[in-house]
Amino acid sequence: STPTVFHCYLYLEGDHTYSMSTNKILEQNITVPSKIKDEKGSDDSITVVKERGSDASITVEDSFHEATTSSYPPVSSEQAAATAANTIIIPSNTTVTSFSVWSKDFDDDDDSAILICDNASSLTPGSQQDQGQEDQSTISHRSIRKSTRLSVVKAVETRNSRAEKVLEELTINKLNIKSLGLVGREEEKSILNTCYERLCTASDESSSSSSGSNELVFIQGYSGIGKSVLARTMMQKQQQRGTVSSNNAVYVEGKYEFTSTDEPYSGISQAFGELCNKFQHCPDETRDKISSAIKENMKEEAYMLMSMIPEISVFLDLFADAHSTRSHGGSPGREHERWKYAFRTFTRILGSHFAPIIIMLDDIQWADVSSLDIMDYLISDVQNPHPLMIIGCYRSNEVDENSILYNRIQTLQGKHQKGSFQLTDIKLENCSIDAVNKIVMAMTGIDDESQTRDLAEICFKRTLGNPFFLIEFMRMLQTENLVEFNLIMMKWVWDVEKIENATMSAANVVDLLKGRMEKLRSDVQLLLQYAACLGSSFSIMILKYIWSEHACVKLVRATDDIDEMLEMIQEVKLVELCALDELRWVHDKVQEAALCLSDLVTPAFQCGLGMFLYQGLEEAQLEEKLFDVADLVNKGNPAGRLDVAVLNFRAAKKARKMAALSSVARYIDYGIKQLINDKWTLHRVLTLQLYSIGAEMAYALGNIPKAEEYIGIILDRDEFTPMETLPLKKMKAQILATAHLRWHEACDYGLVILKDLGYNFVWSGSLIPIQMLMAIKKIAKRVKNISIKDVENMQFMEDKNQLAVVDILKLMKHLTYSANTLPLCFLCVCKVIEMTLDHGISLCSADCCATFGGVIMFLFKDHAAASHICDLAFAFQKRSGRRHIADTMHGAWAFVLVQIKPLHEGLNLTMEGYSQGLRDGDPLDSTNCLINRFVLLPYMMGRPLETIMEEFPKIAPQLEESGIANNILTLKVWWQMMVNLQSPPMETAKRLEGDQFRQSEVTAESNMYVGNVNLAIGELLLFFGEHEERAKRLLGEEKGKTYSELVQGYPPHGIETFHRGITWYAMARKTGKRKYKTRASKVRKEIGKWVEKGNPNAKDYDLLLNAEQAVLDKKYDKANSLYKQAIVHAARIGHLSHVALYNERFAEYRLEVHRDADDFMYHMEEAIRYYAEWGAIGKADQLRQKLSKLQ
Repeated sequence: STPTVFHCYLYLEGDHTYSMSTNKILEQNITVPSKIKDEKGSDDSITVVKERGSDASITVEDSFHEATTSSYPPVSSEQAAATAANTIIIPSNTTVTSFSVWSKDFDDDDDSAILICDNASSLTPGSQQDQGQEDQSTISHRSIRKSTRLSVVKAVETRNSRAEKVLEELTINKLNIKSLGLVGREEEKSILNTCYERLCTASDESSSSSSGSNELVFIQGYSGIGKSVLARTMMQKQQQRGTVSSNNAVYVEGKYEFTSTDEPYSGISQAFGELCNKFQHCPDETRDKISSAIKENMKEEAYMLMSMIPEISVFLDLFADAHSTRSHGGSPGREHERWKYAFRTFTRILGSHFAPIIIMLDDIQWADVSSLDIMDYLISDVQNPHPLMIIGCYRSNEVDENSILYNRIQTLQGKHQKGSFQLTDIKLENCSIDAVNKIVMAMTGIDDESQTRDLAEICFKRTLGNPFFLIEFMRMLQTENLVEFNLIMMKWVWDVEKIENATMSAANVVDLLKGRMEKLRSDVQLLLQYAACLGSSFSIMILKYIWSEHACVKLVRATDDIDEMLEMIQEVKLVELCALDELRWVHDKVQEAALCLSDLVTPAFQCGLGMFLYQGLEEAQLEEKLFDVADLVNKGNPAGRLDVAVLNFRAAKKARKMAALSSVARYIDYGIKQLINDKWTLHRVLTLQLYSIGAEMAYALGNIPKAEEYIGIILDRDEFTPMETLPLKKMKAQILATAHLRWHEACDYGLVILKDLGYNFVWSGSLIPIQMLMAIKKIAKRVKNISIKDVENMQFMEDKNQLAVVDILKLMKHLTYSANTLPLCFLCVCKVIEMTLDHGISLCSADCCATFGGVIMFLFKDHAAASHICDLAFAFQKRSGRRHIADTMHGAWAFVLVQIKPLHEGLNLTMEGYSQGLRDGDPLDSTNCLINRFVLLPYMMGRPLETIMEEFPKIAPQLEESGIANNILTLKVWWQMMVNLQSPPMETAKRLEGDQFRQSEVTAESNMYVGNVNLAIGELLLFFGEHEERAKRLLGEEKGKTYSELVQGYPPHGIETFHRGITWYAMARKTGKRKYKTRASKVRKEIGKWVEKGNPNAKDYDLLLNAEQAVLDKKYDKANSLYKQAIVHAARIGHLSHVALYNERFAEYRLEVHRDADDFMYHMEEAIRYYAEWGAIGKADQLRQKLSKLQ
């Protein structure tokens, strides 16, 4: 009845023969699929058999040798049967106290290699008495689970480094933390799983739909609450769904640091770097496809991205075309748009091969503005057919109404409400006492919750249920032997009173972690502090460099064995390996604790460490870690140091290349702070550069007072040349126009800039129109004789002063157009063309040439000349590259080609202009092209309203992102107009008041806005048959403010002019008044000239208006023929609204003039059919009612 104690020893004898001896009888069966690796590297399966009253027998199965058996004594038949079953027989009254692995080359008392159990919960007592009072001599055989696995580990490296290191994770007396997982988060997991399933459904259906359904998930809570652990359940889901190689979901992570909030894109770049690395395991064919897509859609942008994400080189041999990495040279805002386009396009390309992509960004409360922009841009990409999930984790207690993240979340919630993507907010709270008890049970492997309740209550009281704090608290209890595993009793034991007394002073998790670290050697503690200064992840090589060159100052003698210390801090779970030469902290609280270990890490110390790295790192290392080094230096808040100014200027330039505007501004501010009183004398160039970039960034970020302050500091000094101050003067003109809306003053200042550059070209104000006409005729004559081949052979403009003049003339083109001073606008365009012909091609040549074509069309209606000029514009664009390409395409199409080419040819051209404008970072012209492609052109072509409006939810977010107010309002006005056209023609439908747009709530006064509103109201009144009300508006509030008058030459002016003519003819037929006849005839003659000049889109306009004129002239046969021709022509080109309108007008004419009810009925039914097909259901119902009354 006395307990049997089982000691097991395993000896190595020869190559593959093992023996085992025991000292007592074994009874209970336990399955043991054990493995041991011998010194030759072979994997041997060991089966141990023991029968009551006999000695042990071992069978070793080796992959290189036949099985050999050493029996002590020989194996009986019963023993052989047991061997086949792979069983160990252990008596029910047995306590396992130790397992040892021995080798004959070890000393007999050497038990460093141990046979152990790697699942603590598998050798746990079942029913026990109260802890501390249990009979240690008793243990039920039912407590030993049949799933117990005994693993044999043998150390074979050296005598001094045998099994201890390997056994750390395997010994039975360790808390089960590694496989702990999520406990008590079932509801939150369910919410996240719902998002994932929705994402996967969208991914499976993406091939048949035009866009994916993106998922944005915010997980908020206190530090250590388990946000990232919850997010990583998506990685497990992805692994279940498939791997990258099987064309399924892919999960990546990025993290932001509290020590490097100025570093741009840090978390985004980490995530995309990991994403690229995952694709290294793809088949070569897949990588080739991705490479081809990148080269085709974003070659230059790939170079940009590689400066931030070197891993992208896995797809391209980018260094072969190193010259393409040159700066694009655009404004900060333009470059920022290019970066956003690059990320969006790259994500689409990868998503086309592997979807869905899941990106987890941790600690986004520390993310820079540029990263939040990219996150916003990616998740709101409604045209991406490949679903994307972004999970953003942040500390709720560090985000308030004044934080950048809070405002961004509000913006994203607004976009979510418009249906751009799914948004889910998960808030994690501290664990309840019951959840804490479950966690404690899981760590100790105890199934009975009553046994752990008292320990759980202490843990809850000390940690408030914070999971990370709880784990560290339990680690501390084990380290201090306040909770320990009793090998005799085979269970965890503790003393509640001792824990209460010993842990009363533990204030928070940082204190616990510090306590753990303080038990390490002093040199290890110092190493931890250095590592903490380097960020959430750090280079092992740089840390070794610091240790060898800098740490010796802090220690009398710093140990040379840094590898041993690095291994030590990994073993105690403070850091973990994340790359070949990179370690990271397991949690930012660990890093925080390391920083607080002593008084060593002060701002001054960090500054000194940063300067040490700045001066000591090799150039390539410094460039890679430039932001980290600058951030370290700036923590010390130094002042008056030129080297610090240079460092920050260098960091600012690097951030500017990435278009990280907020980071640039902060580095510039740090740099300016270092400038000394005589900076203008000693450091003139550096000072000018710092203030110039500072002004540029302030303006781009909307900080107008600061921009004006920096501009004033430079312009108030006399020692600078016009070329040195040119960027600031240009910026001043832009601020006058866009910020203060003083357009005319901005134009005057632009002329001053040109005069300072030695280019004084303007006559007195009253003579500018004459000067303009003379210049236009002169340039038109010269351009007429220029061929495409001449452009191909033309040289580039190289003189800096000439390039500066051209740049300001282009700026003046925009300023004067917005100020509605068209003569000066056209004159500036002429001067750019003149300088191009005289001195060579510049970046402004192509778009100004396209604008000049529009001028020729607008003033002289010379289709042939305008078409030739547009061909030259495209030739100039081909020579100068992609820069300003959207401006060129938009100008050529909107003001020239729309009157020369069929409308449908503009669809591809404007789509190309839109996509190229995005790549060029040109939000104005790219969205101009977008509006033309998806709003104006389809409506002008008479496409179904429903088909047109299907695109509006997709393009609306892109217009909102651009921030171009005129284009945003244009979409809203036209959207509401089309919604109203589908409605019954009631009084409310005649007003622009609805869900998409409310005219009563908008106070904008731009020509574009007012013109669009008047056009939309005119369309509603025309199609609802309210000609009298329409004529009243034209003669009243709309007089001189029609679309064609306010937005001269823009595409809708054609259809607006035509529809205005129909109103005049309707009123002329109804009233017979001359004022209507005169206006109607004027419109007819104007459109007739368009057709004579070759406008292919006005043919049916001309036929219809001539039919109306024939009715007034009582030339009824001619009217009948022209009406029918107009209907046939409109039907041939598929213009649904015009076929319906023409049939309606013809039906009314046949009834009013000829009293032909049959013709009336036929054509009215045709009108109803086409109105319904167009989507004007309300209008069709109105005509049906009218028809039924006549019947």
